[in-house]
Amino acid sequence: MTAPIIVADHGPVWPQQFDALRSRIAPGLGPLASAIEHVGSTAVAALAAKPIIDIDVVLRGRYDLAAAIKKLHSMGYRQRGDLGIAGRESFRAPRQDFPHHLDRCLPQYGEFHRHVAFRGYLRTHPDDAVA
Repeated sequence: MTAPIIVADHGPVWPQQFDALRSRIAPGLGPLASAIEHVGSTAVAALAAKPIIDIDVVLRGRYDLAAAIKKLHSMGYRQRGDLGIAGRESFRAPRQDFPHHLDRCLPQYGEFHRHVAFRGYLRTHPDDAVA
């Protein structure tokens, strides 16, 4: 039996939770990460969402993957593979953290650009976000 999926009204703490996670991930990865973005439903104020922060980490290049995996592992993250989506690498969050998903992607990964563009659209079109 699977656990029920919980959808909550927008949590005003979600941006702060992302900031707290980012403030630990960014120094841990250092210059390997060119961007760390809060994406998904919790990144849009008008949306109800599963209370799980989605984070995309963009690496400088594909040769940085092994070093990034090692650094994320030292921070308590566990590699989960691409979970069926080519071009990304997913990680299970450390148990003591806020619930979140962390995906590592490369600059040319189209899904990262789609995530950021969709988030931006919904943030600037709140009526569409509510609909």
